[in-house]
Amino acid sequence: MLTAVDHLVTSVADVAEAVETYRNLGFTVTHAVDAEDAGHQAAYVVVGDFYIEFRAMEDSPRVLAGATSGREFGEAEGIHGIVFRSDNLDAEVARLKSNGFQVSNPVDDPIDRRGGSLPRRTAAVDSYIPVGLVEHHHTAERSTSVGGATAHPNTATVLERTYLAVESIDRELEMFERLLGMPAPGPEMGTVIMSMMSVFYVGDVGVAVAEPRGPGPTANALSANGPGVFQVLFRAEHLDRAAALMVENGVPPPTRGTRLSGESALLVEPAHACNLFVALAGQP
Repeated sequence: MLTAVDHLVTSVADVAEAVETYRNLGFTVTHAVDAEDAGHQAAYVVVGDFYIEFRAMEDSPRVLAGATSGREFGEAEGIHGIVFRSDNLDAEVARLKSNGFQVSNPVDDPIDRRGGSLPRRTAAVDSYIPVGLVEHHHTAERSTSVGGATAHPNTATVLERTYLAVESIDRELEMFERLLGMPAPGPEMGTVIMSMMSVFYVGDVGVAVAEPRGPGPTANALSANGPGVFQVLFRAEHLDRAAALMVENGVPPPTRGTRLSGESALLVEPAHACNLFVALAGQP
């Protein structure tokens, strides 16, 4: 079964600029220990057992190994793949194939690092929203290999949700049920992103399938980039501290909103986060 949202793959024009951008947002950004040895640029924002990977557009011609469709890295900055963790990749691939998806066969895809590689197996789902699958049993060691445990100045602690924009949740929910292996939850209003959404839970992380309901972030993302991942929401301990830090670092004040639950949230626009909406939720 799928157990977690493992990571997002992000394409950027300049990795060094992306590092500076996310440090200005208050994130600790790291480099893989083998990045220079491997001859490519890569940087990571590690939050708990989840990470965002920043890769240069020219670094790879295809978002996920084994994928035969989806956006190419060179087309635009932004999220180019969401990768789910599985506790049994062979069974997951078989399940998806039985549900009508084209899926690459699992391949050994170890993480190279100083001191030896970490075993990992991956596969890719052929979908208009690029989806990867990964199986590994060394979450702590993997996090260390891409920068180790991090404490973020903006007080972000864990990934709470990822958001995917679609034109119609009524039309797309059946596909997501087959993809994620669970029934679709009832719809709810996304007051900050102006959407109607259905939030699946993969492990502890919500995967929100969102349809625009008026002008706002969801509509803007769908218009600019088409269907796919457009936002990440992190749990943070001090929103006022996070907002002040961003302003001190030259970032325009993030938008403040109120979630349906009544909780406060900060929202950073894509222009200031490498074509991705970044949100923090928690106490002021």
